[in-house]
Amino acid sequence: MATPIPSDLRRLVAERARYRCEYCLLPQTMALHRHEPDHIVPIQHGGVTEAINLALACLRCNRYKGPNVGSFDPLTGLLVPLFHPRLQSWDQHFHVVGAEIRPLTPEGRVTVLVLRLNDPDRLAERQRLIEARLYW
Repeated sequence: MATPIPSDLRRLVAERARYRCEYCLLPQTMALHRHEPDHIVPIQHGGVTEAINLALACLRCNRYKGPNVGSFDPLTGLLVPLFHPRLQSWDQHFHVVGAEIRPLTPEGRVTVLVLRLNDPDRLAERQRLIEARLYW
């Protein structure tokens, strides 16, 4: 069963993220479903329901991430942790080229892979948002 997250903690997570998914940067106002707090380190892996372990995530990023904490880097084959929004800077691990989120680091590569940040539907959505000046 999911651990309930108090409304004041949910608000803090959303405000801190400026109402954008901390993985794909999708603005909450452009999402069909409300963004939700994600346990960066899931409870089943010892994570806690505290601000330091929560990131705002869109529905797709949160579902694709699931209980994952890492994956195998497609370039090196090494086991690498996912991007950690509380401890790492998005700009040091990713950059946007066109509508594509390009990884800059091993953590970026596994995060792009696991969260499917560049699936065709996500690229098309991001392109529309960029054209409307609603992304980034």
